[in-house]
Amino acid sequence: MIKLEPLLGLKCKTDNEGLVYIELSCDYPEERKNCLEFFKGLEEIKIKNSNITFPTRLIHWIITINPIDKPTIMNYFRIDGILKIVQENKSKLIGKQTFVKAEINYPNKSKFPNLHIHFYQVSEDKGTEVFDVEDMVEHCMIHYSNTKQFTAKRIKDLEKYVNTLELKQIPFLPMEEVLFDSDDNVLPFTQHLLAKQAVELPF
Repeated sequence: MIKLEPLLGLKCKTDNEGLVYIELSCDYPEERKNCLEFFKGLEEIKIKNSNITFPTRLIHWIITINPIDKPTIMNYFRIDGILKIVQENKSKLIGKQTFVKAEINYPNKSKFPNLHIHFYQVSEDKGTEVFDVEDMVEHCMIHYSNTKQFTAKRIKDLEKYVNTLELKQIPFLPMEEVLFDSDDNVLPFTQHLLAKQAVELPF
């Protein structure tokens, strides 16, 4: 790894293939101003790359996965589980411009978290009006009221079934546009692949 100049005060390194790794000094974007600025920057890039036309309207809905049993936790409570949920709901998405974003949250006194998948679908006449990129970032921002939810006990319970480092990446995954291949399979989300790789490799 080769050290680079800090970005927004965040430490950066690059590997031999030119892939840049950024060391986040917080567990949630809102914990520190530079973490939040970095996260919002990722969101803005995703929105601009989608070529969405403003002003527009967004229809928002949520699919919640409850940790009802061991197979559910193992199949969905990971970064790849987000793509799996989107693929299972693709009938609502084909032919429309939709963005997806994940949230992980512990209900009070619960042993395992819930996984919430937020969908934001562009509409001409329904939903909330958003006026520009910055407005869309704010509208789609997930605010975590508890930034200390991954306690040592909860991590230990989850480690029996999943890679908890992946779950701790979820608050930093920006919204992704849902795109399809010629067979109507949902294409992998770029930032999800990078986040997964980051927790599989030593920093």
